[in-house]
Amino acid sequence: MDLSFLEQLLGPTVEEEEGYRNIWVVAIAWEPHLRECDLQVLGKARDLASSLGAYVNALLIGEGASEELARELIAYGADRVCWGAGYPTGPSLMEFVQQRKPEILLFADAAGGRKMAPRLAQRMKTALVTHAVDVSINPEERALVAAVPIYNGIAYRVVECKVNPQIATIQPGVFPVPERDPWRSGEVEEVELEWKPQPPLMPVEPPHYYIPLEKADIVITGGRGMRDAGWHLLEELAAAFARKYPQKAVAVAGTRGAVDEGWIDRKHMVDITGHRVAPTLYIACGVRGTFQHFAGCEKARCIVAINHNPDAPIFKHADFGIVGKVEEVIPALIEALDS
Repeated sequence: MDLSFLEQLLGPTVEEEEGYRNIWVVAIAWEPHLRECDLQVLGKARDLASSLGAYVNALLIGEGASEELARELIAYGADRVCWGAGYPTGPSLMEFVQQRKPEILLFADAAGGRKMAPRLAQRMKTALVTHAVDVSINPEERALVAAVPIYNGIAYRVVECKVNPQIATIQPGVFPVPERDPWRSGEVEEVELEWKPQPPLMPVEPPHYYIPLEKADIVITGGRGMRDAGWHLLEELAAAFARKYPQKAVAVAGTRGAVDEGWIDRKHMVDITGHRVAPTLYIACGVRGTFQHFAGCEKARCIVAINHNPDAPIFKHADFGIVGKVEEVIPALIEALDS
């Protein structure tokens, strides 16, 4: 039967190019175990996938990445996991994303993801939402809708992505870790990306004042304002307090910003999603003082704030405030304690 007239009427058959689809999560294994924040993002991706009728895939990278950890991601909700033991270069990661065409790409808003996501979005000239505390789907537009805190967490801005791939970083602690199902099955694939060299990491034992925060009489907390001064100054201040008051338990803590910078572990974070502490003395060094942070320390008997900015929100909540650079004030405090 001659159907040439149909071709003339409808035009030649063109094979449609495969478009963007599925939700992808990038997980980073600095050590041979999965990060809690990555599992939280994976669990939320699983919830979002039902709105799109999509699969949840993951890219597992990092020095500690392995097939065993990839299968753990399957147990926590991924349908397919690509993994490679290393840290991909920017162009290599971009090429991988261009090949896999994720409709939505999610990162944990923590060390690694906070730098990787913006650089990737810039290279791909696509949508990016950072520091999201809630995400949902507009099913009619197949668009990612994200809530981002503004005005120190007092209000939220809601944005909607319009360009694929839609990339977002999600703050740790805002979603629960999904239930582990050891019977889940999925595909695991080792990928060969272009890896960039990483400096060697030398594990060291933490000082004695990195103790459970709930047990501390004195908590010394550092924020991003410690960047120029150096985190070691906080530890030196803690050691000075320990020498002066050996009968008191002294602990060092950090804000979410300090955790994101990699200066301190998340188990020592004071925040509404971290630890809520009530020590006798709380010293905030280089801490801006957002609502989320104050919610973690509001029960302290005495709050002392050190910040170079006299308009920093932390001074509204402090019992005593010192306006000055932490790199100048902290050494003076140490000298006074040792005198």
